[in-house]
Amino acid sequence: MTWVYLPVLNALIQILITIALGFVSDFFGIVSADRLVPEAVHLVFYVLLPSLIINGIGIQIDLYTESNVWAFIVAFLILRAIALVLSLAIALLINWNQQQRVLGLGDVAVLWLSLSWISTVILGVPICTAVFENPTLGAKYGIMAGISSFIFQLPLQLMFLECHAAEEAQRTSEATGRSTNGAREELPSQEKERESAVITIQEASEESFHQLSTEDIAPTAIGDRIQEAELHLRRSWWSLVYAEHLPDMDLWLDILRRVLKNPVVDGIFVGIVISLSTAGRYLRCPSDTCVEGLEWISATLGWLGNCVSPLSLFAMGTWMHSQRKLILIPIPNLCVAMVSKLIVVPLLMVGLAKGMKLNNESARAAVLIATLPISLASFSLARQYNVGEKDLAANVAFGTLLMLPTVIVWNIVLDSVGLYPIEIV
Repeated sequence: MTWVYLPVLNALIQILITIALGFVSDFFGIVSADRLVPEAVHLVFYVLLPSLIINGIGIQIDLYTESNVWAFIVAFLILRAIALVLSLAIALLINWNQQQRVLGLGDVAVLWLSLSWISTVILGVPICTAVFENPTLGAKYGIMAGISSFIFQLPLQLMFLECHAAEEAQRTSEATGRSTNGAREELPSQEKERESAVITIQEASEESFHQLSTEDIAPTAIGDRIQEAELHLRRSWWSLVYAEHLPDMDLWLDILRRVLKNPVVDGIFVGIVISLSTAGRYLRCPSDTCVEGLEWISATLGWLGNCVSPLSLFAMGTWMHSQRKLILIPIPNLCVAMVSKLIVVPLLMVGLAKGMKLNNESARAAVLIATLPISLASFSLARQYNVGEKDLAANVAFGTLLMLPTVIVWNIVLDSVGLYPIEIV
């Protein structure tokens, strides 16, 4: 069975080398994390990730002819929905234990990413290719597993993160006296330099800090405003969003505008339109339906999409060196994250595969893909909204290091209990 894991080993080596190159490049001053990471995130978010989505949803998958495709997609859709419910429950439990609002929608988004933002394409394709000895099946299952992340999880993630950004802007404006709209416009952006002094206040969560510009405010006024901002943190424990802001129509219109103008959401829409119109089959090359002279469309989108992980990995390596520490979250938190992602999530998929009556081939692919670490795109998304970067970076890094033994063990377990056996033709 050694042959099954060779692609996993190759992928692991590529990932580690890319991270190491970023780490070393920042160490020797070849690049600067402060300049590279924001620019890399913008490139991934606005160009590379939409290209990957359009190519994956619109061209590579034919939603009309693939057998068992919808049951497979629905299985991952349900898995992501269960992960969302668990994330909400965890946040509410922590808030209830503290009897105040400690975690909000931004933290729920990070928890959800940690559980179910699986690297379905970058890692799923080579692993399935090795298991089934068929590159076509590898691409099929890897891309199908990612569809639910594009059409379901990503839009909701963006909504949660936009709410988080709006709340951070509101909190900043309350503490500094600035207008909410002005603060909201600045929050997700990493481009503007802050020349004013910075005051740091500690939230109820020991690791969360918020920066407040002081500009020309008197010291006594600063203290009053900080106290007021801290009081706003002590919401009802069941409130994951500032309830008094919900009736604010301007806030929701601004969030809706941001979501609709988001290039990733636009990519999802374009991909679905191409797929449902059946135009994608004429752009899928090589194939019997490929229109000669249009091969460059899929080739270009695929070429750009393939840059998502290498660029994100390299940027993460530079960022890790700039932090001067590899483990940026408490060890118990990291252990819980690894157990949840590498053991609990695959167990859920075992049950979903049974419930959806997937055939042995599809079920084996679904379980193995569920064992994979979360995608590096989660780090880029967290960086874009300045929330949960340390948690997701540690989750990606250590999940990747544990990927090889995890996949091996899960294959052994499935074979030993006779669950979802496969036949190589």
